[in-house]
Amino acid sequence: MYLVNNYFNENSWKQSDRNWIRGTYYTGLMEFYKVTKDENLLKQAKTWSAKHGYRTGTEWTYPPNRLTCTQTYLDLYFLEKNESFIQNTKSFMDKRVFDTEPAEDLGWWYVDALYVGIPAYFKMTKASGDSIYISYANRIFWEVKENLFDTTENLFYRDEKARLTITDNGKKELWSRGNGWAMASIPKILMSLPNNHPDRNKYATLLKEMASSLAQRQRQDGFWNTNLTDPEEYLGSESSGTAFFVYAIAWGVNNHILNKDEFLPIIEKGWKALYIAVDENGKVCWGQGVSRDPGKVDKEDSAEFVSGAFLLAGSEVYKLAKSSDDSKSSDDSKSSDE
Repeated sequence: MYLVNNYFNENSWKQSDRNWIRGTYYTGLMEFYKVTKDENLLKQAKTWSAKHGYRTGTEWTYPPNRLTCTQTYLDLYFLEKNESFIQNTKSFMDKRVFDTEPAEDLGWWYVDALYVGIPAYFKMTKASGDSIYISYANRIFWEVKENLFDTTENLFYRDEKARLTITDNGKKELWSRGNGWAMASIPKILMSLPNNHPDRNKYATLLKEMASSLAQRQRQDGFWNTNLTDPEEYLGSESSGTAFFVYAIAWGVNNHILNKDEFLPIIEKGWKALYIAVDENGKVCWGQGVSRDPGKVDKEDSAEFVSGAFLLAGSEVYKLAKSSDDSKSSDDSKSSDE
């Protein structure tokens, strides 16, 4: 994980940026910080955030994408309670939370939005104590699910175009990273959702459904294909969807939503694949670039959001490994006492 972060610092695709691509990277970096408490990682996140004045993202065409960077600002706020970190984000949200139009008319028509945009609203309720932000985002989430979820496969289409697409092999188009975005949003949501919220169980159930579906589709080498329902369409490895899946499944195990005995082998295979995908310089290889559908992936392909997803996965795998080590130490101690 340190090697990957060093690569990011030495090979940034733009000197200065706060769009969804870099914003996704920093969502991974913040989870990396939380498990290590390394002040250098925190300084990196604070320097980036301050450089951009804690402003929302730069993509006017896709409103959800403008909130990816704000997730880091909110995480920093939770550490320091500095209102200036979240003022711009709150102003952005306050102009939207009373909108009642359907989700797709408000710009929430693609599954990526569930990760890049939705968690910030949940975090804002946690920061402000005002439930209006969760109420808005919760409605949006379930409308997107209603529009894009395939109840037969228990997986998401990326958008309406994908729902209508059939591959040359006569299969559905269920994009790996698209489902990664959706699945990885659930831990982010549940970490901010009050324990007494009536929809907590719905989110947990969705995580279980997706995890069970994905468990059946994992390749022997630990990766998932870029098209989850047509593995013959593109045969190569793909690390971004794999990283998001490992993150969400490991989080589910760590938080006692998913059965450890059932899903630990899935996590171990997935992490081994991701670990091997990192080259000697820290580049996370086999990562599909910016897209909206399955596609051919070469070994050298990568992007900052791919590395961010890797850091997410690594953070939860680290917790899982540490928990297992602590449990083993406890058992050894008991045996010694006996």
